Amino acid sequence: MGKIKILSDLAANKIAAGEVVERPASVVKELIENALDAGADNISVSINHGGKSLIRIKDNGSGMDREDAKACLQRHATSKIREAEDIEGIGTLGFRGEAIPSIASVSRFSLKTRRKEDDTATAIKIVGGKIESLKESVSEPGTLIEVSDLFFNTPARKKFLKSDASEYNAVANIFNTLALGYANVSFSLTRNTSEVTSYCSCDNLLDRIKQLNSTGFTENLRPLEIDKPDFKLSGYIGTPENTRVNRTGQKIFINKRPVQSVSFSNALSRAYEEFLPHKRFPVAILFLEIEPSFLDVNVHPAKREVRIRTENFFVDILVKAIKKELCEKGIFSKIEVHPISRSFPDNRYKNSTGGKVSFNRLKETTANWNEHAAALLSFEEGRTSDLLAKDASTQYFNREIIEPEKNVFKVTKILGQALGTYILVETENGLGLFDQHAAHERIIFEEITESFDRKKPYSQKMIFPETFHLNIQENALMEQHLEAFTQIGFGINDLGGSTYSIDALPAFIPEGDAIQAMKDTLYELMAESKPKSWESGKQTLAAILACKTYSVKAGKVLDIMEMEHLIQKLAARKNPHTCPHGRPTFYLLTKDEIEKKFKRK
Repeated sequence: MGKIKILSDLAANKIAAGEVVERPASVVKELIENALDAGADNISVSINHGGKSLIRIKDNGSGMDREDAKACLQRHATSKIREAEDIEGIGTLGFRGEAIPSIASVSRFSLKTRRKEDDTATAIKIVGGKIESLKESVSEPGTLIEVSDLFFNTPARKKFLKSDASEYNAVANIFNTLALGYANVSFSLTRNTSEVTSYCSCDNLLDRIKQLNSTGFTENLRPLEIDKPDFKLSGYIGTPENTRVNRTGQKIFINKRPVQSVSFSNALSRAYEEFLPHKRFPVAILFLEIEPSFLDVNVHPAKREVRIRTENFFVDILVKAIKKELCEKGIFSKIEVHPISRSFPDNRYKNSTGGKVSFNRLKETTANWNEHAAALLSFEEGRTSDLLAKDASTQYFNREIIEPEKNVFKVTKILGQALGTYILVETENGLGLFDQHAAHERIIFEEITESFDRKKPYSQKMIFPETFHLNIQENALMEQHLEAFTQIGFGINDLGGSTYSIDALPAFIPEGDAIQAMKDTLYELMAESKPKSWESGKQTLAAILACKTYSVKAGKVLDIMEMEHLIQKLAARKNPHTCPHGRPTFYLLTKDEIEKKFKRK
């Protein structure tokens, strides 16, 4: 008897569910896309416990008759295509006919649907892929689907689900993305019986962007249009002031399908490379219309990726169009001058009239440097340095700078700064290099983690509290991490309606850009995909705050006292050898290695 067997439909559906249904957000995505393909202009989404216990999606689309309602539960039953060749011209979001049977096979599933021309609706209940009941019912035109107890019959899959807050955050991201793509459709989202948001239909994309984001976000957007044969583009790009620490502000739609495209994301970075600071990413909401024959949408079961023929051609058009817009419209970033850090008080090296700096002015300012340096020792803005009492004219070379018991690096002399990034020192064993960014990252990281253990964190009250508004995904993250932010020392007040105010900051954080720093941290958390325990979640938050917002960056010029201060504080850390991400803070070139290089040994 042969070993090869044909799987049952139920087993095949469960296997397919592993590709299509990863988490509650996958269910929400597939069902909203089906509603949009059915021509719905009003879609409501309700979830409980992040979608793990209940997902309910109601639309006013075309609905189905009894026969179609039964057929849609079978694998590869679809109204979107008839033959394989039809995929080459597909214009709908779905087409595989896998989503509904896959979802129904791993949940308690109910479907109620009715066409406008029918007098009654069809109601079907399925448990674990098996039909329990099929009957006539009463319903408004459209379709109502309820998915409860997701993965109840596949416990191994259920164990991999994250916390309710994390799953809700993923649902909010999908909901906002699809709402952004279909401005002419009304959307509402309810979480645990409380309405989170409701977006009424809009006449244009900008109005929908305003619904999803803060006013400040939309004020820093500029329209972009491209009209070429086989390629049209419309949307908005951010000014150089509207940036993020990652690519979470980039939404790309190809023929109204939200996609992840490395090529187009890299194209945005190329277009902005002359306009943005290092490691900042542009914001963009772009809708590309490409002739379907140039596309292959049948690449990924979840349809996240699209393969494009002659992709480089389209990418080059996009890069040139964005650069032209940025240059011609005068959308320039604010130029930052990086002289010796705070060596020239109050930025006096910079001409207040905005003209060129004269040599005499620069020479005069430089001559007065020493008399002011004592007040400008710390590179941590807003903090009083431990070295303020020292005489600024003191020679810092050739003297013991660290207490012997804390001198883990055996430093004997600070020689200066190399390449604007590394602090060069002499040690008992040779020459050493400190990576100033990694070193300060470690210092701030441990200060943050220590603040979690204090009953009362070290905070500084802000003179002028700042208010900010978050979209639903940002707000979900804020709710998830609010306790951790408070434990660090942030004074955050929930004003309701996804609006917050900050009236206090941790003592190690400078006042001035609190809201941007807070949002940058949320964007980094947004990009985190691994599930976190409370303890590892705190570590992640601390590492993000230390790296992305407050640590002294590579390329920042430090004076000798700032270098000394950095080394002193690093030496006092529990783990002074690496940054929170594992990069070394210090590299030693031993005397023996140097002598071998010069053929002395």
